[in-house]
Amino acid sequence: MLTSLSIHQFALIEHMELDFSQGMTVITGETGAGKSILLGALGLTLGQRAEAGAVRQGQDKADVAATFSTNTAALEWLRQHELPADDDNVILRRVISAEGRSRGYVNGRPVSAADLRDLGQHLIGIHSQHAHQRLLEKDAARDILDAYAGLNPLAETVRRGFSAWKKEEKRLQTLRESSSELLAQRQLLEYQVSELRELDLKEDELNDLELEQKRLSGAENTLICGQSAMIVCNGGDSGDDAASQMIHRALQEVDNINDTHPLLDEVRDMLNQAQIQLDEAASSLQRYLDNIDMNPHRLQQIDARLSELYSMARKHQIRPESLYAHWQEQEATLEAMSLSDDDLEALEEEVANLRAICLKDAQQLSAKRQKAANKLSNAVSSHFDSLGLGKAIFTTRCDELSEDDLNPHGLNFVGFEVQTNPGMPAGPLAKVASGGELSRISLALQVVTAATSHTPCLIFDEVDVGVGGGTAERVGRLMRELGGQAQIMCVTHQPQVAAQAHNHFQVSKVSGDSATHTSIRTLSTSQRKEELARMLGGVEITQQTLAHAGEMLAMAGS
Repeated sequence: MLTSLSIHQFALIEHMELDFSQGMTVITGETGAGKSILLGALGLTLGQRAEAGAVRQGQDKADVAATFSTNTAALEWLRQHELPADDDNVILRRVISAEGRSRGYVNGRPVSAADLRDLGQHLIGIHSQHAHQRLLEKDAARDILDAYAGLNPLAETVRRGFSAWKKEEKRLQTLRESSSELLAQRQLLEYQVSELRELDLKEDELNDLELEQKRLSGAENTLICGQSAMIVCNGGDSGDDAASQMIHRALQEVDNINDTHPLLDEVRDMLNQAQIQLDEAASSLQRYLDNIDMNPHRLQQIDARLSELYSMARKHQIRPESLYAHWQEQEATLEAMSLSDDDLEALEEEVANLRAICLKDAQQLSAKRQKAANKLSNAVSSHFDSLGLGKAIFTTRCDELSEDDLNPHGLNFVGFEVQTNPGMPAGPLAKVASGGELSRISLALQVVTAATSHTPCLIFDEVDVGVGGGTAERVGRLMRELGGQAQIMCVTHQPQVAAQAHNHFQVSKVSGDSATHTSIRTLSTSQRKEELARMLGGVEITQQTLAHAGEMLAMAGS
């Protein structure tokens, strides 16, 4: 259940700390006081969309945190997502900046808004005043029936099974329809691959050949330039112009200088080092020239091989350096296309097997839906007297479809029908029920489904719109009764509903000279009487309305 809510700088709320109890709690206040702001703050912790306007005027951020007592489903979710878990509490927090950016946290660990929504569904359920409009949607009845009967896991199994079956069936159909085209493509590919196999290209062969070609084709020029460099180093026949001889002469001339200046020693050392470096360079150059291969035959072989590779690349309309990778891709494609008759038969068998599995699951789902449909109809109808719909007859249709009509949702058409007047035919809710009747039927459905829900906290946001008087009182009793099974929070304008609560919060808006803020307080018994009197009589609270309010509280046992 929800144990506390902390709100800071959110909308019209400056600072607010609220503690919640078990049972039925109502939230009341004048229109515009901020009841929706309170639920909006809670919604942020549950991953609802955050906007920059949510931050209180003049503040840089809003901070909202909700603390829930844990349950088995929530603890399992935390374990699966490797988040810290406390056996007692789980804290959902949301921080929104003035620019509209938001950060979510679960037990202090950063999470996404989607994670907050996912975890939140195990902690709290929200029923809005517009829920009756949902009843008019195509899939609403089926979704409600499955949730009521606990069939969502089996329904999901059917959906996944149907998807797997259709995926393989589509693959099989594609192969059948394009068999001749595939054969032609495969024959062409086999020819292309055979050419590439015959070429027998190695992975780095093209690069190696191009480097060797460059080296062999430049061998003559390399020898000429190398020999010239050797002459410069060591000289020709006479050796007079050799660099080594010139360095030697320079050393002799320095030695002839009649001076002991330290700089001359440095000059001698550098000339000696130059002589050594020159000798080593000449030696390395000679070893390089000795290894120069003048091999016209090998160059001819390389030219022919490169020409072959370049020609194949042009034929396949790719760059020469991509030829090897292209060959490997063609091989993989050919392997993937090599579907034999045995493979095709195996796929046909697999498709049939997947359909049989899906059909079996769908039939099981259908049987459970049909059994639950009568139970749901009776449960909803049991509340009609208390909601002023005593003569109405509610029916959950669950028609079984033929096997040929198997779909992602199974083998059923599920719909809600109602007979509002004796002697009149039953029909779909959208065509038969008035707006007020639809609202009350929706409320009955919400109460019934909430009673079977595993969610420990349920919020009803003005679901009693359109009812009043004795009907509103009976609605309140229903919620109070439900509060014995789960924590119930109800936002209402109906005093008859508010009187049934175990706990009562009042929301008010206070306007000062420079700012407006929303506040909320827990009401004592006497304060509750005054609030109910306000809800009953308006601005002027009379002794009669106070007495009436006190009587309502006494009758409710609040």
